Amino acid sequence: MAPSTPSPPPLIQKACSNSSRTIDTELCLRVLESIPKVATAKDLQSLAIAIIESGISNSTDTRTHIEAALKGSGAANECKYAYDQVVQRFGAALHEVEIHEYLYPSYELLTASTDYVKLCDAALAKEKKVEDEVISIGNKVVPIFGISACLIVEELEGDHSRVAPTPTA
Repeated sequence: MAPSTPSPPPLIQKACSNSSRTIDTELCLRVLESIPKVATAKDLQSLAIAIIESGISNSTDTRTHIEAALKGSGAANECKYAYDQVVQRFGAALHEVEIHEYLYPSYELLTASTDYVKLCDAALAKEKKVEDEVISIGNKVVPIFGISACLIVEELEGDHSRVAPTPTA
């Protein structure tokens, strides 16, 4: 009998749940569980911060790789621009989450994780670049970080907007 694999922590399951946004749930669970700071988050606030910080780190590393791997190509310029935007928007979202402002980050996280990655994918396809595994993985996980963080931020926004009932006399 094969040993059973442990279930992902409930917070990570919540981050990878598919609501109206489409993400690869299995990939999301694998990616987020592999990051110790994310896997050990104790509440939604710390989970959102850990996911966004991981997204910034991963995107920065991918951008550095793009600069070296695609040196001198038009795709390099498009992809560097795209990843600069991802890092900037994830950074703006992180700042807002850290100060418990939850309305603005959702937009930034979604824009960064969908629109800008598509720019890089399109530039690579246009130049018919040989598939680069690091860039390909980067383009697949940016949406994981952005959308999963967005789901948690939206949960935080919902919790934040709820008003306690007025006590009756």
